[in-house]
Amino acid sequence: MISEDAYRVITIVKKELIQLARDPKTIAMVLMMPIMVTILFGIGYGGEGSGKYPITIVDLDGREGSFKFIEELRDSRLFEIKAIYKSKGQGFSSVYSGTVYACLIIPESFTEDLMVGRATRVELYYDASNPTVAQAIMQAVGVVTQQYQEWAASNFGTFAIQPMFYTVYGPKVEKIESFIPTLMALILQMVPTSLISVSICREREKGTFEQFIMTPIRPFDVIFGKLVAYFIATISDSILSLLTAILIFNVKLRGSLIDMTVVSLVFLLSSLSMGLLISVFSKNQLQAYQASIFTFIPSMLFSGMLVPVEILGPEAGTIASFIPMYYFIKAFRNVALKGWSFLMVTNELIIILAFSAVFLSFSLRSLKMEVT
Repeated sequence: MISEDAYRVITIVKKELIQLARDPKTIAMVLMMPIMVTILFGIGYGGEGSGKYPITIVDLDGREGSFKFIEELRDSRLFEIKAIYKSKGQGFSSVYSGTVYACLIIPESFTEDLMVGRATRVELYYDASNPTVAQAIMQAVGVVTQQYQEWAASNFGTFAIQPMFYTVYGPKVEKIESFIPTLMALILQMVPTSLISVSICREREKGTFEQFIMTPIRPFDVIFGKLVAYFIATISDSILSLLTAILIFNVKLRGSLIDMTVVSLVFLLSSLSMGLLISVFSKNQLQAYQASIFTFIPSMLFSGMLVPVEILGPEAGTIASFIPMYYFIKAFRNVALKGWSFLMVTNELIIILAFSAVFLSFSLRSLKMEVT
């Protein structure tokens, strides 16, 4: 015999399963989400990827010793040498601009020092805005230098080469400072997108959407009215997060608060626009929540939040190019940690705004002012 309590629980279970069965969109999302996440994770992280850190080299020596060292760097399969320059200015510029993570400088007397067994050095100037990548590059240079030194010692006798490490701007970036771009990306996508994604669905479930239909309100009015309302409601997220990090954790950011706020607000607009699109296509709040979570997963995997996209491989780079968070993290890192102004990251901001325009355009075209 089934107890009365158990019978009530079974009744509720049946009701919920029947309700889900009547909602094919929700079932499809529940079943497809783990499959799609696994596929995306496999594309980005399951293969070998490039596994190489992009760097440039300034070869001031231009002789046999430096050629051999550059060959050793290539053979290590740890670096992708983007260019070999003859002036330090070109090398520094490649790191400042964000084209590469580091620049290795081989001094003028490198081969001569090698021939006579005199101690010498190589200098690595690196981008400290991503400490994890910077540390990995320094370790890799140390390994290659040791291997080269062993070769030189066997051919020319006792020889010492010392790798020297320098940042291209300001003092060393602390771990908590380097995490700020990731923190801001999380806050400015998850919170606004999840909030606004249920707005139209909630109106439909409560029956208040019918009131819109009975008035001369257009889809444009609904979309932009909600966009502005939630923009005002969530605009404080970015400012409060930055102030909390600065005042409580003594985070020292190199960019101005105004520049960081401008970049944050542009990304906030994109997140809200994407949330509105989700809300328009979702039948109920459950679907909206699921969709907002689903859109966040590829953003987390392919925005550079976990691992730099450049070392994941070309497929990951292609996916990243369709993710607004990828451009935001790149822009915000340059502003906050390198001290750039928002005018220096206009390319990224324009792309984010283009995403917003596309999301809003689809929302306007898809919103039907009728009861479904």
